[in-house]
Amino acid sequence: MKTRLSIVSVCGLCWLLLGAVNYTSACTIFVLTDARRTLFFNNEDYSNPATRMWFLPAEKGYYGCAYVGFDDGWAQGGVNTKGLAFDWVAGFDEEWTPTSAMKRVQGNPSERMLETCATVDEAIAFYQKNLEPSFSNAKILIADNTGASVIIGATNGKLHVDRSNQSRGFGYGGQTLSKLLSAAPEPTLANGIPILQACLQEGMYATKYSTVYDLRAGELSLISFANQQDEVKLNLAKELSKGGHYYKIPEIRQELAQAPVPLLPLMKRFLWDDYPPIANSDPAITKRIRTILENVAMGRLQEEDFTPEFWKGISAAQKDSQAELAKLGKLLTLTLLERQQAAHQSSYLYCVDFENATVLQRFTLDDQNRVAMIQSEAAEQKNELKKREK
Repeated sequence: MKTRLSIVSVCGLCWLLLGAVNYTSACTIFVLTDARRTLFFNNEDYSNPATRMWFLPAEKGYYGCAYVGFDDGWAQGGVNTKGLAFDWVAGFDEEWTPTSAMKRVQGNPSERMLETCATVDEAIAFYQKNLEPSFSNAKILIADNTGASVIIGATNGKLHVDRSNQSRGFGYGGQTLSKLLSAAPEPTLANGIPILQACLQEGMYATKYSTVYDLRAGELSLISFANQQDEVKLNLAKELSKGGHYYKIPEIRQELAQAPVPLLPLMKRFLWDDYPPIANSDPAITKRIRTILENVAMGRLQEEDFTPEFWKGISAAQKDSQAELAKLGKLLTLTLLERQQAAHQSSYLYCVDFENATVLQRFTLDDQNRVAMIQSEAAEQKNELKKREK
């Protein structure tokens, strides 16, 4: 799971606080397969009750995908239109030394994998080429509609790939799971759902939801054992035809009867999606904003850059602002996404790319181009800092 990205306000100046929360809970994942059918099962164990399911339709170069996770928009698992699925088990402590040839991807590597890979072999190749920091504390199970599966993690500092074409799984309910899988159950919901129930976790990191993906039929099931085994069935193609949207899992029955809820920024493929290109007709403003950010990083805020009201709030907090901004790393680029004009004020939304994070940052200027407000609207850590925590 994505390390929490909390927006911290220091006297009105908003920055990301990059911090990891470490614990050793784990989920349970397994695959049931035979010559006719492949089902992918998962229990999601975590402390956050704000669970979500969201859908991103296909576009050029990307498959349509369904994701599950929490309100931070960082997919914990998912399935695509090619019948490829994944989920994670955390709680490991492994030495992991990625090779220098591995490339960093934007955002969640698992999402980049699912939207571009159709088979287990392609997924393996993806992780051999691209950096996934989570392998130091987690392992991923990936399966495709042929029944092939792979568990990928790290062993002795190197990528470890464990392939199979048989029913199998691992995680929190490992001993129970092994015993139940030894009976070679056929891949049916009637056989798999009781296994999910037998592997439920309780306590602080109790199972928050359970999912089943039929990798050949494109049918999805959401199960809540807290509500007398309440099961909601969805069709992947039908959901994707509605466009990008999401559900709050505890309220999904009610929301299915309503108009689809548009994706939140952190659920989109990239933070800047859905913003049309904008001509930067005033590059002087962008230069001014960059200078202000650089001054914050150096602890050298200039009073004349801010309105008197805003200056009162931030002038006494320069060290705090500097410390928070330092966590984002070096400022790389600013891209103007939106410009709005109002009486005596102008609002500029930028995609601000730092060394350690990408932030959607809104700057409000008065009619003298003094900063009246800075607001972080969304943020995404670069994947070197991510740590899966479920």
